[in-house]
Amino acid sequence: MSAVSLEEGKTVEFSDLYAAFNAFSAAGSAPRPGAAAGGAGAKKGGDAQKGKGQQKQGGEQQKKQGGGDGKKQGGGEGKKAKKEKGQKPEKKAAAAAVVDVSILDIRVGKIVKVEPHPEADGLYLEQIDVGEEKGPRQVISGLRKFVPIEDMQDREVVVILNLKPAKMRGIMSNGMVLCASNADHTQVDPLRPPAGVPLGEKLTFEGYTGEPIDVINPKKKLLEKLFPDLKTDADGVAKYKDAAFMTTKGVCAASLKDALVR
Repeated sequence: MSAVSLEEGKTVEFSDLYAAFNAFSAAGSAPRPGAAAGGAGAKKGGDAQKGKGQQKQGGEQQKKQGGGDGKKQGGGEGKKAKKEKGQKPEKKAAAAAVVDVSILDIRVGKIVKVEPHPEADGLYLEQIDVGEEKGPRQVISGLRKFVPIEDMQDREVVVILNLKPAKMRGIMSNGMVLCASNADHTQVDPLRPPAGVPLGEKLTFEGYTGEPIDVINPKKKLLEKLFPDLKTDADGVAKYKDAAFMTTKGVCAASLKDALVR
């Protein structure tokens, strides 16, 4: 600020005071040295800091976007690759199982004990020796109305062994005695093997050399598929299609001719 001096002993005129006031005002309103430069520097610094902040924000946004895209793309490709790697090869279509008489385990047996089923009028409860080490197996047959009990005792029969065990009126049955029957099922006669066949001998069928399956599951209806081709011929010989029920002593037969075999 410029100093305004008043000399001692001099009269102060209004014009002098006015001149002093103007000088004082001018001195107060004049910018200080460096103030403009400081303001410009501050502004420049602020602009630079603002630019730096924007640059940082842009970098973070780019990083975030790039990381997200990379993660999304990488994750997607990795997941796809993992899925392709983990895909199981398509299973080849399983060959259709052959269903013919060779799936049955049919053997020669002898009824060593027979009695009426205690809970069913039409059933016999039989103990049949089929050559097994564990002894006779229990079989239930619906022959009570067709064959007298005295004709059942010690009779040699033909038995399917690999049926799934099933309860019949509360008692377990472990096989099935094969019989010839007329169409309306009013006559039934159990198949007979030739004399002298060893108990437990497995029957064979010419042209059918497959092995029996472990258990015939009734839900698969395998027996039902075979029954139409199980019959006796005009001589009473039991056959599957054209193949006779064969033992080492000859064929198995029944008294009923051209009959069903069940």
